[in-house]
Amino acid sequence: MKISLKKATTVIVAFFMLFSSCNMAFSSETAYAADTNVTSCNEIGKTYYGFQLTSVKDIPKVNSTVMQFTHVKTGAKLMYLKNDDTQRVFDISFRTPTSDNSGVNHIIEHSVLDGSKNYPVKSPFQQMLKSSLGSFINAMTGADYTTFPAASTNEQDLKNLMGVYLDAVFFPNVTTDPNIFKQEGWRYELPSKDSALSINGVVYSEMKGDYSNPQWLLRNEVNQSLFPDTSYKWDSGGNPENIPSLTRDQLISTYKKNYTPSNSYIYLYGKLDIGQYLQYIDQNYLSKFDKVNVDTSVKAEKSLSNIPDKIASYPIPKDGDTKKKTYLSLNFVTGNIGDKETNTALTFLNYLLMGTDNAPLKKALTEKGIAENVSSSFSMNGIQPVFSINATNSDESSKEVFEKTIFDTLKNISKNGFDKDFLKSALESYDISDRSEKLVTPMLGGNGLVLSQTALSTWVYDKDPTMYFDTSDIMEKIKKSDSNKYFTSLIDKYLISNNYHSMVVLKPEAGLESKNTEATAKKLADYKNQIGEAGVNSLLKDTEDFNAWQKSGDSKESLETLPKLSLKDIKPELPNLNYKVESQSGMKVLTHNADLNGLSNISLYFDTSKVPQDKLHYLSLLSSLLGNVDTKEHSYDQLSNEMLQYVGSTIGFTPSAVSSNKNPNNYSPKLTVSLLAPDENISKSLDITEEIINDSQFTNKQRIKQIIEQNKSALQATLTSGSGAAAIMRMSSYMSESGRYSEELTGLSYYKFLQDLDSNFDSKWDEISKNLNDIRKLAFNRNDLIATYSGNENTSKTFKNELNRISPKINSQVLPKQKYTFAQPDKNTAFSSTAKVQTIIQVGDFKKAGYTYSGKMMVLQNVLDNGYLWNKVRTTGGAYGVQSALSPNGEVILASMRDPNLKETLDAFQGTVNYLKNFQATDSEMTNYIIGAIKSFANLKSSGPLEESSLCDSMYLTNSSVNDLLNYEKEALSTTPDDIRSYGNMLDQILKQNIYFAEGSADKIEQNKQLFNEIIDMQK
Repeated sequence: MKISLKKATTVIVAFFMLFSSCNMAFSSETAYAADTNVTSCNEIGKTYYGFQLTSVKDIPKVNSTVMQFTHVKTGAKLMYLKNDDTQRVFDISFRTPTSDNSGVNHIIEHSVLDGSKNYPVKSPFQQMLKSSLGSFINAMTGADYTTFPAASTNEQDLKNLMGVYLDAVFFPNVTTDPNIFKQEGWRYELPSKDSALSINGVVYSEMKGDYSNPQWLLRNEVNQSLFPDTSYKWDSGGNPENIPSLTRDQLISTYKKNYTPSNSYIYLYGKLDIGQYLQYIDQNYLSKFDKVNVDTSVKAEKSLSNIPDKIASYPIPKDGDTKKKTYLSLNFVTGNIGDKETNTALTFLNYLLMGTDNAPLKKALTEKGIAENVSSSFSMNGIQPVFSINATNSDESSKEVFEKTIFDTLKNISKNGFDKDFLKSALESYDISDRSEKLVTPMLGGNGLVLSQTALSTWVYDKDPTMYFDTSDIMEKIKKSDSNKYFTSLIDKYLISNNYHSMVVLKPEAGLESKNTEATAKKLADYKNQIGEAGVNSLLKDTEDFNAWQKSGDSKESLETLPKLSLKDIKPELPNLNYKVESQSGMKVLTHNADLNGLSNISLYFDTSKVPQDKLHYLSLLSSLLGNVDTKEHSYDQLSNEMLQYVGSTIGFTPSAVSSNKNPNNYSPKLTVSLLAPDENISKSLDITEEIINDSQFTNKQRIKQIIEQNKSALQATLTSGSGAAAIMRMSSYMSESGRYSEELTGLSYYKFLQDLDSNFDSKWDEISKNLNDIRKLAFNRNDLIATYSGNENTSKTFKNELNRISPKINSQVLPKQKYTFAQPDKNTAFSSTAKVQTIIQVGDFKKAGYTYSGKMMVLQNVLDNGYLWNKVRTTGGAYGVQSALSPNGEVILASMRDPNLKETLDAFQGTVNYLKNFQATDSEMTNYIIGAIKSFANLKSSGPLEESSLCDSMYLTNSSVNDLLNYEKEALSTTPDDIRSYGNMLDQILKQNIYFAEGSADKIEQNKQLFNEIIDMQK
């Protein structure tokens, strides 16, 4: 996987590996010997197991003591964050600056995981996916480094994974087996003499998916404009046009240069005995190397000025409308990653300028009508941070107005300062968000994983890796200063007077993708003609030999080198999922005691079953307007300030269908109001909530038009991103009543509704205003209201009292429930776009086949994901991702992502039947499948308090319980090969339901149009 600069696009898979004692097991006597003094590695200057301790410091903000080491023999750097967190993390990274668009570092990242010296199987990654308890396992390639992080709550699991990772990066088989490069990077495919020559490869397919996304293309153009003389002008992921220029010799040369301990950064986090880890790393790996001088330093671009505007194109269909489909981006290079104060302040300045709809720059751009959506970012993802201001769905002709509005607004702020109430509220919101920071698990892997990536953001540039662990000192300095003067001086220096900036325009070009596709096809056809009969025969043999290699299995001896986790090593613990439900003034009130660092997590679930079916689109629109328009008492600007000051952010309003865990056709329509506020602000926060609910004014035409355009633009981006969102939504709406309800709120029909309102806004204005007021009265009714509270037990009493105080102000009229009868959409639908690869989904209902859900299906899912689908669709077919899902509600899903194929993948899905009917597994292999399947239970205990809060709400609303979880686990633990074989008949019946959906390349879908009942062009 590549990351966009530092964007860790996470694939949540389990991959942890446990080592056999005959090889490199942590428990082996040769791996490490018990030492009663290993926990006392704390004397600066002293060497422990080859590592010299260079610094120790406590950082209370991250609840850790940070210990930094240097490996004496090789110069490898190691950092350990010592704390009591059982969500332990290991990460090894290498500085890998990019030198071209071939994607060499990205392909190396994939390839080193395909077997190594001590684990000589074709894919330890795939094999061990079956048997891990890990909460996170991945590898990621950025512009400047490649990183291999993993996290687990099971320490033995982490130790074993660490060993496999170290073996992979230091002794990979890719240097000796040419098939690995062909599989992960690229290869020619020629199945017969008469076939068209094609290119395939996992990274090649992945990047074709990224190059279908205009946002990705825009990022590349921005980097090229700002950094023409440095590595940042290249795409570390690889451009599909350039990936086939990479040779295996070049890959091996790059690997040997970069993947040396002298160029490595090792990170450990959590509750562990650091001495044992130092000993293992040194004895088994680093001690086998010597220090080498390798120059992988990252060069900064010299300060530039008068950068010419950069204009580039992205593809839309031949008959596509180019109006309002241009991206504009103004970008400033602001300094160096090592300037902690400036970068921290600019991060907050970005929020002040563009972070809310009433932020002055965002407001000015929005009111100008330059684009349907405007946004900004301050990226600290390279050695030179970049401040970007973007407009989405604009026109090239708006470029000058875009730039002028930005600079005029910035100059006005510089002269007059920020609105004092706004600035005060924003600074107070920082304090609230600072308190909530420790409650949120930003990604699986916990805070330890986040801190590893934070450390790399400076470490690889030879800066202090702990620099951004705690920025509260900078914010305190700002608050104690003349804050307005402080920020206006930043605007003057880094934006208004900063000549190192670029303007990028990315405009649509109708038919460009067809031109590119035709050019690629011609190039391949020409090459096939040029190489003659001998060359064609050589390609035929290469294809045949490679396919034979892919189909060949690993020997029993090779598989036995892989570690095996015993079930006795698993100690699942459930988090605090206890809650109490009471009746109060006709409402149900759920309370859950949790330590939320002085914050209260509140949700109000309003029953919206009174909203007529033909007005559900307005319910969704209403939800996006609430909190974003004026009320009777406050202008929107004032209301936004109130929310920032007392809640810390906006109050959320989200419509949804809460369905039964076991029957998706039994659902409850809800509008959820959610907020996380300081305990001391509960009263004021609920007052603000009540004011928004009862007194929002739908009279400001310009404001409502802006929000409609923003919603349309955001949903369009989602539906046309190539992510498969359109296919997933259609699949869900076909399968269940709750899915059809949800599609009305967030899917293609809602998008068409927004298009209609936007195009006919003036003529529909009276209708819009009236419907919003009518729906608001129907949606907010305290009858059947469910209120939930998580936080301090004493504060929960305050919440209940305050709820009693405001509830009489909420409508209590008894209204009839509506009956919804949605038409079931067509099955076998394709959504065509300019994407270069496909998302393919086949789905069915096992309840219609006469089956009931069992925890054994979790094991079945693991067998499919990491057995058949991985081998057939990813490894052989070249898809970037594969997944199956079996839900208690009856749904079974088989899916591929960024898949170069279409019909071939649907055929492969059919092959699951025979695979399961003939499934064979030894006791040991079955144990691995079981362990990999139940990792979610093993990791529940590491859920943060907010996750626990959400889980309590979900269990209550879906009528499920902890006992359900325990029963599923018990069933999973008893799964046998016979159980898996029996599911072959179930899959047979499900696949005969013949329900599938696809999203992707218009050309590929047209070539397979006979497969579909309906083809929808997503670019129109």
